[in-house]
Amino acid sequence: MPVALAVVAAVEIGTTVASTIAQKQATDAAANAATQTAAYNAKVDAADEAQIDSNTQANIAAMRRDASVYMSRQASAYARGGIVANTGSALATEAATAGRFAMKEQQTWNDANAREEGLASQAAAGVAEGTAQANEYHLEGISDIMSGASKVASQAYGAYEGGAFGSPGSSTSTALSTSTPTSFDAGTNTVANEGMN
Repeated sequence: MPVALAVVAAVEIGTTVASTIAQKQATDAAANAATQTAAYNAKVDAADEAQIDSNTQANIAAMRRDASVYMSRQASAYARGGIVANTGSALATEAATAGRFAMKEQQTWNDANAREEGLASQAAAGVAEGTAQANEYHLEGISDIMSGASKVASQAYGAYEGGAFGSPGSSTSTALSTSTPTSFDAGTNTVANEGMN
């Protein structure tokens, strides 16, 4: 009968150990997935930033071409009308037009920089969140191990108390006897009994 109990106890303990290992592997996988997802999302945000920058440069180049064409047409219109374009109100109008184009260009840069900074912040926050989530999963894995170890110890003690490894106090018991205390002498590497007779 004690052999059967020992086998049942060993199977129960083995199942607990296997379950604990599986839980730890699952939390490690979840932590890895959280970290990889955050890193991937940060790369996507960085690619979006680069695309915004590229698009902005192309848009500004087109704006400059359009502004140059407009300014040339404006100067030609003054010349056709017999107005000297580099003096007086004609010059003031051309300067104002150039200023409007420059302001529009600057606003385009500002808008693009704001979007890029937003993406950079989003990427950094995503990586921080992924790291925090991974740390939570690692802590959960440690908790699973501690819980599993506690359960194994409880199962082993319960099996011992239930007689799976012999009766407590019997000749087959593996319990430690404290009736004869001993001491160890490090100088002579000997164990001395200090029991009371």
